[in-house]
Amino acid sequence: MQRRTLVSSIPLALAEKLDAVIEQMDVTHDQIVCEAIAAWIDGEEQRRLMTLRTLVYASSMAVEGHRVIDWADSLSADRH
Repeated sequence: MQRRTLVSSIPLALAEKLDAVIEQMDVTHDQIVCEAIAAWIDGEEQRRLMTLRTLVYASSMAVEGHRVIDWADSLSADRH
């Protein structure tokens, strides 16, 4: 697998927490950062998928709403 180096600046308090976790878990900065980025990307993809599903659902509800109006109109037409 090819690799690419990223440079980032994080707040000192967060860096200190990261160092403590790394020391306790005996893992590398690279492992933690790769897992964190992968989890963030997965979360963003899930949010995007949920947004698309919600839009599809909302679109289908609009069609159903139109059908309800047509049905209601047909009821009043039957009375005349």
